[in-house]
Amino acid sequence: MKTNKTSDEIIDIMINNIANGTWKEGDLLPGERLLSDEYNVSRALLREALIALQLLGLIIVRQGGKRVVSSFSYRPISTLMAISLQNNPYFDPDLLHFRQVLEVDAVALACEQDDTDRLLEITKQMEDDHVKGEPIAMALDIAFHQEIFRLSHNIFLIKTSELIEELLKHSVSYNRSKILSNRDYGLVLVHQHQRIAVAIKNKNKDLACNAMRNHLQTVNQIEESQ
Repeated sequence: MKTNKTSDEIIDIMINNIANGTWKEGDLLPGERLLSDEYNVSRALLREALIALQLLGLIIVRQGGKRVVSSFSYRPISTLMAISLQNNPYFDPDLLHFRQVLEVDAVALACEQDDTDRLLEITKQMEDDHVKGEPIAMALDIAFHQEIFRLSHNIFLIKTSELIEELLKHSVSYNRSKILSNRDYGLVLVHQHQRIAVAIKNKNKDLACNAMRNHLQTVNQIEESQ
């Protein structure tokens, strides 16, 4: 006789198996029959829970229908957040403010690190490629901000940046489309990114934080004037 467990309860059990290491990344999940017997639930209910885990990015389905524990990705959650929030009238200004709260702190922590080569490479590419079209410029802009989060070496800032990855992409894309209606602003953005990168390399926290603040405030001011 099957119990009255809900699919949410089964999801919680399976997530706990991943969290406590019972199921590790790359592990093949037991078959549906074994799991339904173990949890004493119907296979239909079990499938609901497995589909939810797949949508969350916790498991992937390989050829032949085999389910494997994946390396966890925040992308599905980030995408859902972007979709659910983007119709809010305060979405863009509030997101820009949230970015300032996170990124100024990330810049301060990045100033304590020595591995700034990648950040400087990105700004060099920005300067070299800014005439090659907006898709390349936008990709470099996003890569720049993501690299600063990585340089912070703070696991919570890094994970938060992953959680809001789609929101960050939307913010950069939306703001650049507004700003670059005036082509003169293209080089302004390049130079602002360069100032941030050089200040981080030189471990000048005050200058780096002010440069990041100025960059995001400039974006906000230009957007408001459109």
